[in-house]
Amino acid sequence: MIDLGEYFSYNDENTDISSIFEELSRQLKIIHSHEMVVPNLSSKSISCDDDYRFVDIDEPYNFELQKKENIRSLAKLMLGTYLSIGNGFKDFSFVDDEWFSKNITDILKSISTDNFYDDYFESVFVDGNNEYYSDFIDRKRQDEDLNHRSNINGFKKVLRTAASSLYEEEEYQENDIQKNASINSIFYPLLIGSSLLITLLIVLLIKINH
Repeated sequence: MIDLGEYFSYNDENTDISSIFEELSRQLKIIHSHEMVVPNLSSKSISCDDDYRFVDIDEPYNFELQKKENIRSLAKLMLGTYLSIGNGFKDFSFVDDEWFSKNITDILKSISTDNFYDDYFESVFVDGNNEYYSDFIDRKRQDEDLNHRSNINGFKKVLRTAASSLYEEEEYQENDIQKNASINSIFYPLLIGSSLLITLLIVLLIKINH
């Protein structure tokens, strides 16, 4: 069996750490949903032969306490992977929680890589939340999706407003044309009639004078 530590030791480049721990977190959530726990969660308790899975599962002696320990151990294992991968994998799952709480700011500043969400680790080690990493990722994706939809709806609203303004302007211009056409239909016949009448009067006056 190849454990997670051995896997990271041999695959230290182009490894999507976030996706691996997201999958492990989903498995851990399922294990907890059956009121089971992973005793002594560490890189050695995770198999990487065909897929990533926990090999040791047991009944808890204190479910809520061990559930919290499992979530934190996985978070510490994940942070340790980010800190050490590329320079020889180190398993931080057994490091004391207090050390992480006191040094979390410096730890997070030292990690600069894609798909690293420092707000999750602040939530766990500073705020004391016991959120599954997979739940955090799902919520983040949902928020991004909602923001994306909001931006699209806002863009559609701008287009509708622009289209409405254009329609009103064209309607206004069309009404002006119709009004002008109506005035012209009355004015020009009157003008032509008046011109003919004046011409006829002039002709009559000329004949009378002669």
